[in-house]
Amino acid sequence: MNKRIEGAKSMPKLFSVFACLWIIVFLVEFVKGALLVAVLPVYMHDTLRLSALTISLAFSLQYVGENLLRSPAGWMAEHVGLRGTITGGLLLSWAAVVVIAFSMTGPSLITACALLGIGTAPIWPVVMSIISMDAQQNGGTGSKMASIQIATLAGTGAGPVVSNLIIGDTYRVVFWVLLGVMAVVTAAAILLPRQMVAPLTPKLIRRPHAGFSFSKKVHRLVKRHTVRSAYSVRKVFRALTALKLTPLLYPAMFLQSFVIGILSPVISVYIRNELGMTPGQFNLLLIVGGGVAVVGMIPVGKLVDKFGTRWFLHLGFLLAVVALCGLASTHVMLLVWSFVLTAGLGFAMILPAWNTLLAELVPEKERGAIWGVFLTLQGLGTVIGPLAGGWTWDHIGPQAPFWASAISMAFLLLIHASMSRATRLSQ
Repeated sequence: MNKRIEGAKSMPKLFSVFACLWIIVFLVEFVKGALLVAVLPVYMHDTLRLSALTISLAFSLQYVGENLLRSPAGWMAEHVGLRGTITGGLLLSWAAVVVIAFSMTGPSLITACALLGIGTAPIWPVVMSIISMDAQQNGGTGSKMASIQIATLAGTGAGPVVSNLIIGDTYRVVFWVLLGVMAVVTAAAILLPRQMVAPLTPKLIRRPHAGFSFSKKVHRLVKRHTVRSAYSVRKVFRALTALKLTPLLYPAMFLQSFVIGILSPVISVYIRNELGMTPGQFNLLLIVGGGVAVVGMIPVGKLVDKFGTRWFLHLGFLLAVVALCGLASTHVMLLVWSFVLTAGLGFAMILPAWNTLLAELVPEKERGAIWGVFLTLQGLGTVIGPLAGGWTWDHIGPQAPFWASAISMAFLLLIHASMSRATRLSQ
């Protein structure tokens, strides 16, 4: 009861917290977009002469580091501290960018990518928890999901665009810019409040330890945190089993990110080497395609709140299948542009509707941990996807990752159609 009251009292502050998190998401995705879309694939492939599978391994380990720690990071942010958890992670990400900037070997770049993923792990569980908490009081989940997805896509798109503009004979200037951006992100994290919600058992934490030696105080504190951790894990497990979700949701969460993960390590090399686009043309492609997705999510988020998620996901998945099949089968620039626009429109429908669908399934209790579990399951696709993309590129051909992504998206469309007929998930 006290927890719910304190959470309600902190609700007026959620807008400033959300705005700060919006900035953090934008800038972190700016750095990751610059590195993973524009810089590392071409640098590792053309300069270091590494195979597509090796590049995919670096990308996959980045996602492994991010997804493995999402669940514990969500718990830490909710129970240990919001500011400390995110700031610590961003400092680790900053160190990873330092390693990338001054490294010239494949193994060190792979290690740095893993550290980058570990450092950014706390962000999404915190963001999703705050959106869920605010939406429970004020509604408008779809609009808030669209807003945070705008930050994600805008940052992911702006990073490669800016990087392509300043890349010359060396990548050094780009790396210094990214290091500066990470410094700004860390400063923004310091402005966050210390706690997201009241702790589960505040009296246990605040109770004085008078009469105990320092070693005994530490021992009792560690013991209490261990007991609380085990208790929270048990509560999360019970909450998940109590949801009674359709089993189809879990492969759907995997495929939703798998279709994107397949293309992440190879799309820049494909556009530059196979389609023969210059960095300027690549920039224009990113701006137009990403702009359609970002602008489209604004009305889609509002419409999702009004009409539900079902038909937006159906149409979005279908448009994405058409676009991926088209990009895999043509080199004609006019058709490439039309399929990029189709993909942008499709993802403008998918992203806010999909996150809204998941948000409606998250229970009030243990939001941070439940979102961590959901995002971890969904993130498995971003771990396996790059490996599949690199393998198909090396062993089948440059168009193979696009066909694999299109087939996976078609399966997702069929799964969602089956889910929509279930009573629990029907709109």
